[in-house]
Amino acid sequence: MIHHRPTFKRLVTASLLGFLLCLSVPATAGPGHGAQTYPVRGPAPQARSTNVATDLLAGFASFLVTPVYGAFKLTFAGLGALTGGLAWAFTGGDQRVAREIWRTTMGGTYVITPDHLAGRRPIRFTGDP
Repeated sequence: MIHHRPTFKRLVTASLLGFLLCLSVPATAGPGHGAQTYPVRGPAPQARSTNVATDLLAGFASFLVTPVYGAFKLTFAGLGALTGGLAWAFTGGDQRVAREIWRTTMGGTYVITPDHLAGRRPIRFTGDP
């Protein structure tokens, strides 16, 4: 029987994948279960372009920009998650402090879409403070 010891690289990879999975799962708690809802702000949707070449170029540009932007955003959100957890621990379990840090660092835009690049939707690196 062969036993494989987990290496540090595997642990980091598994942790990162778990973190990304947690970010991709939407919250299912309703307003009556402690979840807070926030009004959606932003400009009203505008008519989309009918030019196929422009749409294709915008889609390709967002495909190229998203991984670079996403790496910075996920790093910022991950550090914010860690900071919020430490703030919660060092304040004796004060959830308000941790939530403010988490809302600011983990909120915002994660994926750049063609609407973001065209200026129809704002790119928010941080959430509402």
